Amino acid sequence: MRGLPTTPEIATPPAVASRGRIAMMAIIAGAVITNIYCTQPILPLIKAGLGVDLTTVDLVAAAALLGFSTGLALLLPLGDRFDRRKLVLGQIALAFVFAATAAISPGIWTLIAASFGLGIVSCVPQQLVPFAAVMSRPTERGRNVGTVVSGIMVGILLGRTIAGLVGAAYGWRAVYGMEAAFMVPVWIAAASLLPRGVPSTNLSYGRLLASLWPLARDNRPIRESMLVQALLWACFNAFWVNLAALLASGPWHLGSAWAGAFGIIGAAGAFAASLGGRASDRLGTRTVVGASIGIVTLAYLLLSGANSSLTFLVIGVVVLDIGVQAGLVSNQTRAFAVDPKAQGRINSLYMTATFFGGALGTVVSGWLMTHFGWTGIVAFGIALGLVASAFHLIGAPRRTGAPQGPLPDAPINAGQITSNPD
Repeated sequence: MRGLPTTPEIATPPAVASRGRIAMMAIIAGAVITNIYCTQPILPLIKAGLGVDLTTVDLVAAAALLGFSTGLALLLPLGDRFDRRKLVLGQIALAFVFAATAAISPGIWTLIAASFGLGIVSCVPQQLVPFAAVMSRPTERGRNVGTVVSGIMVGILLGRTIAGLVGAAYGWRAVYGMEAAFMVPVWIAAASLLPRGVPSTNLSYGRLLASLWPLARDNRPIRESMLVQALLWACFNAFWVNLAALLASGPWHLGSAWAGAFGIIGAAGAFAASLGGRASDRLGTRTVVGASIGIVTLAYLLLSGANSSLTFLVIGVVVLDIGVQAGLVSNQTRAFAVDPKAQGRINSLYMTATFFGGALGTVVSGWLMTHFGWTGIVAFGIALGLVASAFHLIGAPRRTGAPQGPLPDAPINAGQITSNPD
């Protein structure tokens, strides 16, 4: 690939993982990601407990997300240079320390600092996704990546619900204590299940970071995957951050407990990540990405009736999560296929773009909800779907002559590294 430093193979790749090991990796990923999202439902409890105002307590949740973004950008590339197993175990151990510190924080600023540190080291799930990719046969890569992503999404959606219940019963400190306690069996499971990671490059850390820009610049599939998933994740966040406001202001006047309950409904759609991975293995990733964009756009058409019908709301939630999760894994699988020796850096680019899109969707949708209500959110979601469709169609490979070879973006064997899988 033009502009990329050479990345000589250091050792033989790890053995192919069994389905049971992949499933356990998904459980580990889901357990760790709850460290980020457990904060959101307990912010009112923290506000009351520490006697701070709303603006200040919101910094606790913001610090966790900022820390997570920092970890994605700075820690994920290390998986290409060092033993990923050691990185995962070290981060889980630090997660225990930060969660325990949060549980005993004497004041708000200690809690904010602990939340930031907890966010940084909780990028473990995105260390496990490349692990699943390199431990998979090419024909099973999408399915296995999808299984781990399903675990992450279940953790995101159910983490809020569980934290809300524990916080209501035992207080906000108990939630962080629970997170710290979770990290002990999670560390033991990871130490037992994960093989020694195999570095794929001997580049220094500085050169690893410097190689991110050429990697994105010279590989269209990576750029397209980053852009399309950023738009889909903006759709995802635009709905979820405004759901509580919709339920409170609609004809139902339902409280935050109902908003948390919708996380359980959404978790059903999260398993679409695994199905999307299987479909990517069979049909090619571009086909599944296109279908995912269509499903997300359809979901927002259904959600246009959510301010007057709980039926449309429930169906829309499930359809939205199916589309977003299938898109997440198919875009990720497509990007991974570019270079099996740069999985950590590719994932760093991909996930940073994804969460940037989510942050943008949160900010814009909040303004739209304030000024235009639910109609503004629906229009925003449909517009994002149309923009994603346009970029997807523009990037379609041009075919000349008789069809040759496999479908575009079919999984690539490790020896078939190319700068353009299309």
